[in-house]
Amino acid sequence: MIIKERGITEEVYTLYSGMVVGDIINRIGDAKCEATLNWVKSLDREVQKTVIVGTYLTGMKLAEKLKEFSQVTVIDIHPHLASLLDNDINFTEDLSQISQADLVIDTSGLGGLSPESVRKFVNTDVSLFLVEDPTSDGSDNIILEKNNIMERIELAGSKHRGILKTGGLDTKTSGTMTMTIEVLRKGLNDILSSNGVLYGVAGMNFYEGVLFKEKDHRKFQELVKDPALIISALQPISPDDALEKYLEKIDSVVADVSI
Repeated sequence: MIIKERGITEEVYTLYSGMVVGDIINRIGDAKCEATLNWVKSLDREVQKTVIVGTYLTGMKLAEKLKEFSQVTVIDIHPHLASLLDNDINFTEDLSQISQADLVIDTSGLGGLSPESVRKFVNTDVSLFLVEDPTSDGSDNIILEKNNIMERIELAGSKHRGILKTGGLDTKTSGTMTMTIEVLRKGLNDILSSNGVLYGVAGMNFYEGVLFKEKDHRKFQELVKDPALIISALQPISPDDALEKYLEKIDSVVADVSI
């Protein structure tokens, strides 16, 4: 649904996207979850206990989906992020919980879970080990060199190992927020090139700063309720169509790299 109202004069419309920023975050998270669940189901292994390393933002979405058939624990060094999770999801800073899981998903990205921790905790009792690749199809050489997920994969004791890869927008990383901002940016650029559009704004904010510097999860949750795009134009135009165009380009798959 596109919300339309008159602008400064009767000749101008102000158009609000039906999508809010949180809708885009959820759509990207859903793509990652679908790829993950397809991989887990394809292995036909019972998963009673899942441990996810990293809350923001992939971990949060995965926890929400996986709790439907598994006991889920999220591990994070930022205790205030527990407020983003449902009450029936366990939260801890204790890495030793990894060794007690059937499925471990590492979403911690660049500078996250160390290879040494993987060697120590991801033992042969952990049947499935999945790592989210923090790089994407637009990553530069410096980012690629910082990525150590193959070392983590090789040190894991799990029989089944996979890499969650997400791309399609030529973003520098596969992070959910990175891709959200890119959908907003590309969608706005397309809208601005349309006939009769005077100007537009996207729901961009430094959300990471709100969560990790201000440590204000309520403010974060309110900010992502803002419209994704607001446009000033001389004729009706659909901001959602521009956003949908780029959301449909996002591709998320799990590469099975079992050793």
